Amino acid sequence: MREYERMKTPFYSVDMKKFSENCTEVMNAFLNAWGENVLFGYSVKTNHDSVLICYANENLNWLIETVSDSEYEYCSGLGIKADNMIYNGPYKGEKLQQAIVSGSYINLDNYDEVVRYCDFSEKNTDRVGVRVNFDLENECPMETTAGKSVSRFGIDCNSEEFETVLKMLKQSGVYKIGLHMHMSTKTRSLKIFEAIAKQVVALTERYSLSLSYIDIGGGFFGGQHVQGKPSMDEYADTICSILKKRFNSKETKLIIEPGASVLATCVSYITKVVNVRDIRGSRIVTLDGSALHINPFLVSRNQPYDIIEKLENTNKIKEQIIVGCTCMENDRFITAKNEEELKCGDILSFKNAGAYTMAFNSYFIIRPPEVVYNRMD
Repeated sequence: MREYERMKTPFYSVDMKKFSENCTEVMNAFLNAWGENVLFGYSVKTNHDSVLICYANENLNWLIETVSDSEYEYCSGLGIKADNMIYNGPYKGEKLQQAIVSGSYINLDNYDEVVRYCDFSEKNTDRVGVRVNFDLENECPMETTAGKSVSRFGIDCNSEEFETVLKMLKQSGVYKIGLHMHMSTKTRSLKIFEAIAKQVVALTERYSLSLSYIDIGGGFFGGQHVQGKPSMDEYADTICSILKKRFNSKETKLIIEPGASVLATCVSYITKVVNVRDIRGSRIVTLDGSALHINPFLVSRNQPYDIIEKLENTNKIKEQIIVGCTCMENDRFITAKNEEELKCGDILSFKNAGAYTMAFNSYFIIRPPEVVYNRMD
């Protein structure tokens, strides 16, 4: 029996094989470019599904990247060991102490966190780093999410505070630190990662740093091959060719934290047509799901779909406004032009629904969708 025949719509369909393939593509690219001294981190904020988290950790040997006390505690509850976790994020609460004691990788975001770390840490470690803030927009105009405004994350690498932080960590026994370089961008271009890698080299030379690891973060395009978009091999070659001019890959770990690039394409959203009506010459097609489930901020964008169950053959129709079932006027999936006419009972599948979707679900108007897994076997 097909999943949409036994499941009540709407629901998420997770393709575990596709997820594994996406992860393997990332792993192969960076292992080939850097060598065996690479670690990979699963981004909980991108998708907090417990099955995906545990699969990444148990089957692929990935670290689990968290950005809050809540995420850290949640993953601990799933059985993820603390030394298999990365603790990032701009605010670390009480769990910071546990992360220090238990051997998690910790990327300190601000001066106050460094003070807390130094006050508590009693042993040398190679698992603590500093998140770097630098003017990436100046290097790559119109490409960063922050734009001309300053990014709000990390410590300004050109400030006295950055120098102070480095001295504090050294005095507390951290002789080899990590640098966390994640930056949010709109383009995910190779130029972005070229600039990031060059910044790592420049900081190392400027401050005479000995690095235990370089955490590049994420922000890659991936999960599908689209003309004009970088491949994972291109990302890896761009980053590693620059870093290898300064670092011995056998001595310095490289950490990669892909989020959407491994998660987006492995999840589809399945929903059914429940009403079709005409209003002043416009065809309105209502689904039993909501655009909130795949586009939580309801931004204007193309939401391509497949018809996976058609109750009757129909001709193409000039325009259909496909909408969700909530009471929000802007709960709209897509305006389909010159596509097959939809009827009540037809079932649609919206692709690439795995990143920053399930994590935003709430009980607003309708309950969060169930999740079904297409297993590897």
